[in-house]
Amino acid sequence: MIRENMARSYILFSMVFVGCYATIAQILIIREFLVVFFGSELCIAIILGTWFLGITSGAATGGRITNRLKVRLSPFIVVLVLMCLMLPLELILIRVLRLILNVPPGQYIPLLSLLISSICIITPFSFTIGLIFPLGCKVIRGFTRDSASDIGFVYILEAIGSLIGGLLFTFVLVTRFPPLTITLIFNCILFLNIFLLLLLFDKGIFKKAAAFASLSLFVIIFILLVSSVVSRVDNYFINVRWNSSNPDIKLLESTDSRYENIVVGVRDGQYSVFGNGQFNFSFPDEYENAQIAHLVMTQHPDPKRVLLIGGGLGGLVREMLKHPIDELDYIELDPALIESTKKYLPSEEKEVLSDKRVKIIHADGRYYVKRTSGRKKYDLIFVNVPDPSTAFLNRFYTVQFFQEGIDILADNGVFAIEISSAVNYFGEEVGNYTGSIYQSLRSVFPRVIISPGQINYYFASNSYDTVTFDIGTLSKRYVKRGIKSEYFSEYIFETLLPPERVAFVASEIEKRKGLRVNTDTRPVTYFLNIMLWDKLTGSKLGGVLQWLKASHLLTFLIPVFVFIVCRFAYVSAFRCGPDVQLRFNSIVAIATTGFAGMALEIILIFAFQNIYGYLYENIGLIIAVFMSGLALGGGISNRLIIQSTSGNILNKLNIMQYFFDSKTRNHKETHIDFGRQKEMNWIKIFILIESVIVIFACIMPFVLDQFSSMLIDSEYRFMILVGITGVLVGLEFPIGGKLYLMHKGELGVTAGTIDSADHAGAFIGALFTGVIFIPLFGISGSCIIIAALNLMSLLFFLHLYCQKRKN
Repeated sequence: MIRENMARSYILFSMVFVGCYATIAQILIIREFLVVFFGSELCIAIILGTWFLGITSGAATGGRITNRLKVRLSPFIVVLVLMCLMLPLELILIRVLRLILNVPPGQYIPLLSLLISSICIITPFSFTIGLIFPLGCKVIRGFTRDSASDIGFVYILEAIGSLIGGLLFTFVLVTRFPPLTITLIFNCILFLNIFLLLLLFDKGIFKKAAAFASLSLFVIIFILLVSSVVSRVDNYFINVRWNSSNPDIKLLESTDSRYENIVVGVRDGQYSVFGNGQFNFSFPDEYENAQIAHLVMTQHPDPKRVLLIGGGLGGLVREMLKHPIDELDYIELDPALIESTKKYLPSEEKEVLSDKRVKIIHADGRYYVKRTSGRKKYDLIFVNVPDPSTAFLNRFYTVQFFQEGIDILADNGVFAIEISSAVNYFGEEVGNYTGSIYQSLRSVFPRVIISPGQINYYFASNSYDTVTFDIGTLSKRYVKRGIKSEYFSEYIFETLLPPERVAFVASEIEKRKGLRVNTDTRPVTYFLNIMLWDKLTGSKLGGVLQWLKASHLLTFLIPVFVFIVCRFAYVSAFRCGPDVQLRFNSIVAIATTGFAGMALEIILIFAFQNIYGYLYENIGLIIAVFMSGLALGGGISNRLIIQSTSGNILNKLNIMQYFFDSKTRNHKETHIDFGRQKEMNWIKIFILIESVIVIFACIMPFVLDQFSSMLIDSEYRFMILVGITGVLVGLEFPIGGKLYLMHKGELGVTAGTIDSADHAGAFIGALFTGVIFIPLFGISGSCIIIAALNLMSLLFFLHLYCQKRKN
């Protein structure tokens, strides 16, 4: 008995471990891809999409082969071993990806190449994750009193493992160990668990050999971990990755912080700092920093309080301090960025950071601005962050952020921001991209001007006579302050702001019609950046992106309506039986709920960033709360399934007859058989859950709008929404498995089919929501699409219920 209980414990641990390992692997893969893809969040959507595609195909394959297998444990262990061997190889392949694709140094990987390579690299590993689910259900068969609850139990275990993995990586592993070391630590734990698991089963020749092999792998990996071999291998491939993108710059240091991969390199005494592969700044670069600092600072006639958000290292702060200011608040999100850079800074630059007028604040820039409202006023705010190539960066270019900025500006204050542009020609992509920022600023500030050049500087003010490109006025302000700079003089304004170039930029922007406003709920500039990126990399997706840009919400809603009509017509024409409809409806409902779960999670993370700022720990908490809700919802449904097996739950479920069937309110007069009554009750529960999901998706935009106007300390109440989302998704999965299993009868096939449908929905939700739906249709439009898809599933089940009731 003790031996059997221990064996069960090791098997259950293996399922929790799979969830944990999969989550950590997913995070590691995303972080590695971000570096080779220069920090663009677009790759996250593609990675998640291909990840779920692999799981979908793996679960479907597992469902087909599981019931043909005569043994339970051996295939399960083989797939676990394959999973562990694949991940280190995947991380290495990602690091050499630019060499494989032959992408020139400094150039972005084309979108199509990223999609194909991510499928080739990620799908084999995620395929094993999907394959493990039906195999795991087969292994633990009989742990509960119902096959459907066995499936739900594995689902709950994986959700708990995912929760543990997310928390472990975020708060323990990321800053302490390099990626390959993290991978091998978990491989070591799994091989030890496999060894102990094999010891508890019959000691055949195969099991003895497998136990010896797993123990040998454990010992080998342990020796590699305690030696310096893993670190040397890790550093070698970091250098390979670096040389593939920056072969002329010597790598000095590569650090993984909680927020990004930070790299410092040097070439001919010039230091360059990169964040997630994307160039941040270089030093010493006195000439460039002097131009930026004095152009920005002279836009205000007498700046005393200055707020700088990002990019202050390397000389910019030093040049800004040459103006007679009283205080400069410098916001830098990542403390590790300053720590990594400080050791290479010149001594005079280190002294500048210690100037009593400078206050370095480690916080999210937008969060700080929101918190400062009503407490402090600034004469000048300079937002010196990269272009809005990600949803995170786009938050600094929206109407809502500009409104928050104007709230902390003095009466004649200046708001400055920059964006990459073109020098001599504004094509459609560049014009729409830069024009959306101008249009957004104009909707908040009465006065907005744009400087010419490869980088456009936007200067906005609530006063008409503050910001100017009049060279005489700017020169007078500069000279009056008595500034002495080796790299700048009042005559450089003529070079920076030639009147004909200033007029050209203004006319190019003003003459454009239909420029879109960039908002928190509809981040269109983010999508326009993707279009610009596609053109620059030559990936030939421009036609598709143009079609998407011109599309309307109905473009995606009409196919849902057509599918509903076609399905009802098919059922009527071919007289599909209730059993066939039930299996089809269960798969569709699980898929649409998987879509809803992933899409709503993306929306909630997106909304949290916009409302409260990018607080890394809290976003990690969002994922943890979602997975907790998933496990809780699955646990509740599993409990119902187990209780229904003994019949105890039936009397409770009959109460629901009052809501669905007036003819059967007196259950003593009911003459339907026991099995059919159970099936009808599960269908009613399913209908109830689907109804709640539809309503929840519909009210989500209104609830989020209320949160945006609440007090700043309401973020933890926000987590209730996240928990509810997880619970709703978790509730449906085991019951969907129960309904499918009632007429299919095969545990392996059911587990594979249901898990495959769940991840197929998540695949579509991940790929479309963050990249297309939110930027083009906003949060409201995205929620309408989610509600429409789940309404489709609801209608299918209502039709089936009415049909069964008539019979």
